[in-house]
Amino acid sequence: MAAGVSVSTVSRILNGKPDVADETRRRVLSVINQLGYVPHAQAQRLAAGRSRTIALLFPLQFVETSHHAGEFIVAAAAAAEAAGFFFHLVTSELAVDNLPTLYSSGQVDGVILMQIELDDPRVRFLRASNHAFTLIGRTADNSGLSFVDLDFEMAVVDAYAHLVEAGHRSIGFLGAPALLRQRELGSAVRTYQGYQMACERFSLDSPALEVDLSAQAMYEATLRLLHAYPQLTAIVSTHGPSIVGALRALQTLERPIPQEMSLLSIATTSTAEMLTPPLTTIDFPSAEMARTAVNLLVRRLQGESNEPEQVLIPPKLIVRQTTAPPSN
Repeated sequence: MAAGVSVSTVSRILNGKPDVADETRRRVLSVINQLGYVPHAQAQRLAAGRSRTIALLFPLQFVETSHHAGEFIVAAAAAAEAAGFFFHLVTSELAVDNLPTLYSSGQVDGVILMQIELDDPRVRFLRASNHAFTLIGRTADNSGLSFVDLDFEMAVVDAYAHLVEAGHRSIGFLGAPALLRQRELGSAVRTYQGYQMACERFSLDSPALEVDLSAQAMYEATLRLLHAYPQLTAIVSTHGPSIVGALRALQTLERPIPQEMSLLSIATTSTAEMLTPPLTTIDFPSAEMARTAVNLLVRRLQGESNEPEQVLIPPKLIVRQTTAPPSN
């Protein structure tokens, strides 16, 4: 070594250890500057036992079908950077058996799970481990878990309440795909439960269809719904990104919005405001959920909170131009 010291001494200096004489430290740093050496940040973090990296597990199949994906990812990455952490996006369908490797390899300090099932095997594994994680979504039993989620049941109830208060009694429901409810995906199950709660609360006989996550599927489902129930004056949807299909179907049927048909969906502001007419929504706060999940995880990693933190976001109705009292 050009500075005449051992490798271990150089390592202690690079890692900021105090047990090195000042003169030795100055001599080593001088040689380092002359050589133009730049420490490998990741190697230093791993040597310290921390990667300062958090991962968002967002399987590609959901990224490809979710128009909210970009908002989740960008907001999570920005929140991680603001907290001084690196951000890693995992789009593979990570099996439970692979989760230990993600931690033991030192790639990440903690993970954020999405697309949570009511009895999620990933959550069962992590719950039994000592690994740091948070959820965007909820299981059936959330004791001891940190999560952020939208109150999906009340989101649908509030959507119906808005339409009922406007005078609608003939309301159709376009919900999540049957496959997602069969898988017990939390949001799919809870929006359907919200639909059932609304029908009971407002004494409605509201026809429902479960629709695949595409604009074409929404278009076809809306046509089927209105051919079977032409008396409908309003529709509630749970999937904002594909709602353009419903708009196109109503144009095909010459049912002007909102004069002859009111339309309301759970959707992000960006989705709602790009449509014509702008969509009345129960806001889907994807960016807020992502930021909150990152902050909950960071608090856990930095030892600021040892207790589970649970954030259930209440629904927010934003009235725009697709709902009005029924014309009759």
